[in-house]
Amino acid sequence: MRKIALFIVLAITMAASPLLVACNPAPTTPSTSPASTEVKTLKVGCTLPFTNSLGIDTKKALEMIVPAFNQAGGLTVKGQKYNIDVIIYDDKYTADGGRAAVERLVNEDKVNFIICQVGSAPIVAGLAVTEPANVLVFCGGASGKIISPQNKYTYGTATWRTNLAPLFPLLKKNFPNAQTMVNLSPDDETGKALAADNAKAAASIGIKVLESIFYPRDTQDFAPFATKIMSLKPDIMDYPGAVAGTQFGLQFKALYEAGYKGVHISPMQPNLVEVLAVTPKESMENLISIMPATDITNPAEMAKKYKADWVAKYGEWSSASLNWIPAFYAFVEAINKVDSVDPSVVAAYLSANGLQWESPNGKGILVKRPDLNNNRFCDTCASLDFGLFKNGKYEYLGTITAEEALKANETAFGGSWK
Repeated sequence: MRKIALFIVLAITMAASPLLVACNPAPTTPSTSPASTEVKTLKVGCTLPFTNSLGIDTKKALEMIVPAFNQAGGLTVKGQKYNIDVIIYDDKYTADGGRAAVERLVNEDKVNFIICQVGSAPIVAGLAVTEPANVLVFCGGASGKIISPQNKYTYGTATWRTNLAPLFPLLKKNFPNAQTMVNLSPDDETGKALAADNAKAAASIGIKVLESIFYPRDTQDFAPFATKIMSLKPDIMDYPGAVAGTQFGLQFKALYEAGYKGVHISPMQPNLVEVLAVTPKESMENLISIMPATDITNPAEMAKKYKADWVAKYGEWSSASLNWIPAFYAFVEAINKVDSVDPSVVAAYLSANGLQWESPNGKGILVKRPDLNNNRFCDTCASLDFGLFKNGKYEYLGTITAEEALKANETAFGGSWK
């Protein structure tokens, strides 16, 4: 009887098993928390002039490198992954255009970071918006106002304030008899700031600046300026703040036609495609300029890849973006170093400790500017490559390190920058 009862119990239990399973399904492996797998978007702003090669090519550069960066994994901050979304507006290379573009980024798009801006006028105008809003800015520009002591969230990551001091010793080595100089600069924030700094750097090694001549930014006819320059008879022509493309070519052309046969110096290499479309190569003879890190004898792997990627995506190579994109790499390095997307936290660290980064244009380091009464890390010295234009092509003169550039600027402007 007990065996029969046990058999009945077992039969009932087995018959009920599907119902028990249906009512109490087997536990599944817990899914990963959405917070740990979600890839968030970090919005980053940028303003650029859409009317010249500096802005157009920097926009193209960001549209090339940012998607590649995201595809490679993006940012990881405190375990949270982020893809970067760069929002770019036209600043028209003007103060009003820059202020309007920055207001849109900060007030409408709610960005906490702005990178890769080019012109001083739009950058300086935007500071009235970014600084009170605690928006961290990594930018180009040449004006000392960008790195004024009162600015706590703004960092100059281009080298316009620091790249000419290392060039002058090369000038003296190659042209020891060149003693006098004229600056030909745009009549705006960028041109005036650079002309003043270049005059100081020249004076520090015994070169006399005869005059700084300023022209409206949109000038196309430089013949009247060339006539005045020839009356001054300078040994050296300097072009602080010049745009690298067609306008630069028109300056060379006007001076060549006026009979100038002295030395030229420039803190940027001309965009040879645009320049040589409007002036003969002979007009550029004896130009000493900074060369792109992509175009020297043995470029670094990062520089070679950048150029190869550019040619693959856009066709003909242009180096016009190289001076401005270090801001992107400095921004990424800063976020990774501090492990935060809070601009106040990042700014506090950078101002006290500085930063080093690598970009396709070489190594950059944040430096102090005691000559401008700013003892926080705020400006950039970088490795620089130099070339001499002779017989229709560039001859590579050599490279200096970021640390050597820093020392050259300390000598020219005074104080300890590190």
